[in-house]
Amino acid sequence: MKNRWIALAIIFMSFLQFTLNWFNIVPTFGSLAPEMQLTLPQVGVIVGVFIAGYGLAHIPGGMIAEAFGLRFAMLLGIAAETLGAVATAQAHSYEILLAGRFVCGVGGSIYIGSAIGLTMAWFRNHELATANGLITGVAFTVGAAIGIYAWGDVVAMYGWRMALLLGAGVGALTFVALLFLFPVPPDAGARDIGGARLDLAALKRTLGNRDLWILGISFMGAYGSYFTVASFLPTYAAEHFRLAPQVAGSLSVILLVSGIPGGILGGWLADKVFGAIPTIAGAWIIVSLALCSIPHVEFQGLQLAAATVGCVGMMGFVVWIAMPGFYRGIRIADIPTACGLMLTIVAVGGVVIPILYGKITVTYGYPIACASLGLISFVAGMCIFLVRRPDAGAAKYSRKVSAGSAIS
Repeated sequence: MKNRWIALAIIFMSFLQFTLNWFNIVPTFGSLAPEMQLTLPQVGVIVGVFIAGYGLAHIPGGMIAEAFGLRFAMLLGIAAETLGAVATAQAHSYEILLAGRFVCGVGGSIYIGSAIGLTMAWFRNHELATANGLITGVAFTVGAAIGIYAWGDVVAMYGWRMALLLGAGVGALTFVALLFLFPVPPDAGARDIGGARLDLAALKRTLGNRDLWILGISFMGAYGSYFTVASFLPTYAAEHFRLAPQVAGSLSVILLVSGIPGGILGGWLADKVFGAIPTIAGAWIIVSLALCSIPHVEFQGLQLAAATVGCVGMMGFVVWIAMPGFYRGIRIADIPTACGLMLTIVAVGGVVIPILYGKITVTYGYPIACASLGLISFVAGMCIFLVRRPDAGAAKYSRKVSAGSAIS
């Protein structure tokens, strides 16, 4: 009992460093861009190159975990993200800076699947959705908030280079904690995370799993819509209500911070009340309605819509990303590749939906564009009912979760 909470505490801290070193580049732009004489499009590339590395390495990261073990892959990911942060901080050319951010993204991608897998190794039979909500919901969001907001004070005090190096220091400390303090999962969990299982059969059973593909498709709409709203909602509010940029920008803060209670609540609802699939489906329905409401409310209503999308969207996400752990037919060693496949699929929505939203807005206006976001999120989300019933060791999931027969 004690060891699994020690393990979760270390994973929680490692998630904080993961998103801290993802987002702490944002408050440096005010100093970094003038020093390196960068244009706004070049600053945008700095943001995008991390996402490129993060998106490309999900499945390769899972294969590394299969071959060498989840703990090794997690350490490798933290080391790569930390070294990428150091390279970014020391960069004296734009090209080196981009290379550093790309390595950061690759490291984060390798890290995340194995971190989720190690959580499942400890909690597969005990509050799995709750534990996953604490790391992928609360820790993820808190780390991002520290990186975007609190790190602005660090930049102001020490300069952008030292601020990034301090973020790398947090990564180094979590690397040491994982290396020396992380307890070994008991019984089958310890055997299954040891690696040396990468073969054609392992890839086939993961990449050929129909439920993983359907799970990925079910979140494409809500995933893409979340990032669309995070990017464009402040602009819409500023134009529509003639607000100051700082006031309109508060919507993004609300969207992000509301994910903290959402991460806790989603895990609890899945573990204790509704079960996994009903919790996910309910979250996608509520998010769809909130998206449709955006053009029809005043600013206070926009604040509520942003909070709803952030909170309820995170409720659904933390259960969705835990789904591979609910299937006995998916080994713990396969979970990083399984999560990598799901995240790769939803990345398509993250790319396509913001572009589609922009085109619909220009052609038909905001009401049709927001309604389209809601419709896409709803239609994709209802695919969740096509996955087969989870069978993760507890009868409550068999009783509570609807759809199909148990996975073999």
